[in-house]
Amino acid sequence: MDIKILALAAALATSAISATSPSFPPIACNMKALTIEQRKQLEQIGDHVISAVTESRELNDGYAFRVDPGQASLMDVARWLDLWRRCCPFYDFQIDFHAADASLWLTVKGRPGVKAYIPIDSPRLASKLPK
Repeated sequence: MDIKILALAAALATSAISATSPSFPPIACNMKALTIEQRKQLEQIGDHVISAVTESRELNDGYAFRVDPGQASLMDVARWLDLWRRCCPFYDFQIDFHAADASLWLTVKGRPGVKAYIPIDSPRLASKLPK
């Protein structure tokens, strides 16, 4: 619990600093960016994609997640990120799809403070973080 509080404090401090910079949106979700229906879709598609995560790696500025393409398709991941980016534009998302072996990796990262915010924003995704 104390780690979550520290992570939130770090994310909020970074958000306050970046809020004065027009090139960086604050590290805070805009709860009004999605309609009620879109929020439901975000949760449903997110749950579907997260349940397909089979591996994760920590990065300097975020995390990478291997998604089983037999459980969640490339299009599922893209639909989820399209909704997620609307309410959380401070994330940098990357999808790596390798045709030869059909491996699918989703990277969620960003500027300082974003990595600490990921577990706060998405506890279900945080459950897939490396131990």
